[in-house]
Amino acid sequence: MAGNRKDYNRSETQRHIRNVFLEIYSEKGIDGVTINGLCKQAGVVKSTFYTYFEDKYAVLEEIETELLSTLAEVNNNLENLEVTPVLKGNPLPQASKTVDFILAHLDEYRAIMGPKGDPSFENRWRRHIASSFANRFLREKHDPKSAGLACAIFSSTLIGIYRYFIFEDPDITKENFALILGNTFKYALMDFQASTK
Repeated sequence: MAGNRKDYNRSETQRHIRNVFLEIYSEKGIDGVTINGLCKQAGVVKSTFYTYFEDKYAVLEEIETELLSTLAEVNNNLENLEVTPVLKGNPLPQASKTVDFILAHLDEYRAIMGPKGDPSFENRWRRHIASSFANRFLREKHDPKSAGLACAIFSSTLIGIYRYFIFEDPDITKENFALILGNTFKYALMDFQASTK
């Protein structure tokens, strides 16, 4: 039991450091984060910080990697995504998992994608979406010449939709969000045409 309590305390301390990091980061950017300031605001000594993180960049990298990898797990099945509900005008069922995850991590997304955030985060997210969509597009359309453009449009549109959801309207219903994502997927997969042939 003592071991579990110790692990819980370690996890809570690490989470607390990350949360304080995000508060400072969202306000001042990475250059405004100092280890001294972070430790003071978090109420921990430097040795505690260094127990969990190598430096401030390691904190940011851990948060970004966690957000991207978890969303990748949630959305990694674009190749086998069932489109039938969308074709019938219904919301995309799998989209609710994305909504739930983003809502649960809204502060992290707002900090990282905000004005003081890391632009490379969105680029990595966009590349993941494009790569997971490419095989499905090629299987459906048999058009390798158009695949790159279709993936770019799809991934950029999704990032735009996510940005709108995160910053402008996080109260949009899951059903509406799932409908928007489904229609975007349908357009990129079924309706997109890059040439007249």
